[in-house]
Amino acid sequence: MQTLAISLLFLACGGTGAMLSRAMTLRTRELELCLQMVAQIRAQLQFSRPPVQRMLEALCEQSQHPAFLPRVLVGVQTGVEFPKAWRAAIQEQRGGLKEDDRRHLLALGELLGASDAAGQREALALQESLLATQLDQARDLRDTRGKAFFMLGILAGLTVMILFL
Repeated sequence: MQTLAISLLFLACGGTGAMLSRAMTLRTRELELCLQMVAQIRAQLQFSRPPVQRMLEALCEQSQHPAFLPRVLVGVQTGVEFPKAWRAAIQEQRGGLKEDDRRHLLALGELLGASDAAGQREALALQESLLATQLDQARDLRDTRGKAFFMLGILAGLTVMILFL
């Protein structure tokens, strides 16, 4: 019975470290997808200038897109104005994104469809650079603290095992 309890404590400590590390990986992945989305939107605005709904449909058809994007599309298809649908989807987004990431994405939603194509492309380039900075920071955290949290969880579990044996 004692061995089972100690094993469960080890798994809890290791699992906590792994969960914290995984959250950092999820944030990095979601930011990468957001950057890809911004680049694709910029390209569409440069070459074809589709309406926002058609642009969202094209983005959602791709196999990899940010998790909030289908919710935006559903909102727009049901008659909700794009900025409101975008804001609601970003605010409802659960996952690895932090508040700063959300703030940049909210600003992006206010830009789309708000001005001419050239103005939107310039604003998208700015948002793309801001998101790239967020991504660089997320990668640094994932590579340093993510591994540290995982190892600390394992070491804490081993320490608990040693103390109770």
